[in-house]
Amino acid sequence: MTELEPSQSKWLDREKNGGLCPVQFMKRVRAWWGQERVFRLVPFVLVESIFLFFLAVPFAMTIYISFLKWRANRPFEAAYFKWFVNYKQVLTEPAFWEALGRTFYFAGVAVTLELTIGFFMAMFVHKVVRGRRFYITVFLIPMMVVPVVVGYNFSMIFIDSGPLNQMLAPFLEMFGINPRIRWLSHPVAAQWSLILADVWQWTSLTFLIFLSGFSALPQQLLNAARVMGANRWQIFWRVQLPLLKPAIIVAVVIRCMEALKLFDQAVLLTFGGPGAATETVAFFLWRQVWMFNKYSFGAAASVLLLIFFSGLIYFGIYLLVRQRAIVSQESL
Repeated sequence: MTELEPSQSKWLDREKNGGLCPVQFMKRVRAWWGQERVFRLVPFVLVESIFLFFLAVPFAMTIYISFLKWRANRPFEAAYFKWFVNYKQVLTEPAFWEALGRTFYFAGVAVTLELTIGFFMAMFVHKVVRGRRFYITVFLIPMMVVPVVVGYNFSMIFIDSGPLNQMLAPFLEMFGINPRIRWLSHPVAAQWSLILADVWQWTSLTFLIFLSGFSALPQQLLNAARVMGANRWQIFWRVQLPLLKPAIIVAVVIRCMEALKLFDQAVLLTFGGPGAATETVAFFLWRQVWMFNKYSFGAAASVLLLIFFSGLIYFGIYLLVRQRAIVSQESL
């Protein structure tokens, strides 16, 4: 086969590119990408591609497995369809509903404390002038710690002969209370151990969200309220708090999404005990799948939880969008 001369190769390139030389062809391509009707579709295509390759395929496999009768100690070729039997078993399993109820209890208490503490921390730090960066850095440290490290640290703190009981002993003995509180072996104390560990680590996130909200408040409105004679409480209640509602909803949605997946502390602190007092729904599914090899049961439960939690998240996003619309209308 004979080699082509440069002129012939250039002619073939022009034929492939519609009669244009490579430079002209690339200019045409860039001009086409720069069109508004094409450029606005780029994010949509990228998002759909990510969803297809990274989310849709595993999600479809989870749904497929949820319709099967399959355990990990058997080959996948031996699995057979049971259709909605796994979903029926999940919905009629009392332990699943008990674990789900405990998860909502943990999430409700923990998120409420995190929102309250984080809000007041952000409000006070926002008013600080000297040393503000230092306080922000210190308050954000817990969020940067690996959850495994947090679990092990709190397991050492909460043991019967640990530092927490040593610190509380002088105060508890004054009221005739046993200074050795069984933080990890008493059902109620163990539940609060998980809550306190979660609050310690993730209050930093709500603090960061609220601090951003306080920093974004328009100073013109605050100055106008002061000129009109409003006191600090009226400014906070009538001006600042309504403008901070979108930030509050964002913090609630993000923290609820994470708190409902509470798993690390339940494993590292109490391993779901004593009994099932600290067994969250994530820990319940882990036991069903990895200890009892009930893969189909776990897949069906995961799909149901996705439906439940998606409804809650959709409701939170709806409130956020609605609140933003109200704030934008009031600012006009």
